[in-house]
Amino acid sequence: MALHRLNEQFKDLVSSLARPVFGGIGCIVAMHRIVRESQKSIIRDNRALELTPESLRSILAWVRKRGLDVIRLDEVRNRLGAPRGPKFICFTFDDGYRDNLMDALPIFREFGFSFTVNVTTGFINRTASAWWYTLEDAILAGSSLEFTWGGEALSWSYDSVDARDLAFVEIASLIRSQGAAARDALIAEICRIKGLDPMRRTSSLMMDWGELTQLAADYHVTIGAHSVGHHVLSQLSEEELEGELIDAKAELEARLGKPIQHLAYPFGGRDAVGAREFTLARECDYLTAVTTRNGNLFQEHAWHLQALPRLGIDGNHVPVRLLHRLESGLVPARGNRWRRLVVD
Repeated sequence: MALHRLNEQFKDLVSSLARPVFGGIGCIVAMHRIVRESQKSIIRDNRALELTPESLRSILAWVRKRGLDVIRLDEVRNRLGAPRGPKFICFTFDDGYRDNLMDALPIFREFGFSFTVNVTTGFINRTASAWWYTLEDAILAGSSLEFTWGGEALSWSYDSVDARDLAFVEIASLIRSQGAAARDALIAEICRIKGLDPMRRTSSLMMDWGELTQLAADYHVTIGAHSVGHHVLSQLSEEELEGELIDAKAELEARLGKPIQHLAYPFGGRDAVGAREFTLARECDYLTAVTTRNGNLFQEHAWHLQALPRLGIDGNHVPVRLLHRLESGLVPARGNRWRRLVVD
């Protein structure tokens, strides 16, 4: 225990030393859900999306203590173009979970901080499945999962936590590798086998239009787009991609009566989004677009506003310690081969 504590203290020290070089002039934090401890997922990958209210409060308290300037995404372009004041930070939530309204908003109000919710319109319309939670239900409905896909019989058996988590990772990877229609067909097939409704989790977890309108009306909140169907964009045709970015923006603007200037790419890693998507986001008049590449922001990012990195907070780690190491730039720099500017 003492050795572990010393190791953690050493990592914290090294992170602090890295900040002047890799800390940048700002950062954007990526989160998803605020969930009570007793309600957290037992699947590791889904639990990574979930922070407790206490964890969120500890993050915001740490930000205040550090003296970071909490700003809206609307301000990022100007702060990158003309850096001033202390390092800035933006908070973003992806997908459109109901707990963003019920649990995150009151905590941000306590601190007087702003945040952005990036909304997948298919979740609000109940036309797209929050399939990662549906897959959790399918895996937990027994100790095995078998189906035929692409002419191949596939099966997973799991009698331990590790085996169950591995099955989830492998099936989720298969789902993400599909094009738009094939992905939905695969989800439907898994649900058919397990007797599940593909939209049950969407309805129980995601806001409806009334709730989203209520959230959007709050002073502290900015609404961004997160596509229509939450697909891996690199798997889509040009026409499908255009529909995902244009239609989400248009419907949010029509329903909420305000401009939608910001985009968060679904599954924003290097295998999911790249130059094609960055170009289209700019052509669709998104002021900024954020990925899930880990990285801080530097002044040079002013020339790459549709390829901005974020710092992802994983619910499987101690949130404040993780944010400290991410915001210092040490962890992102190591993952980016010691490059400061992450735009590819």
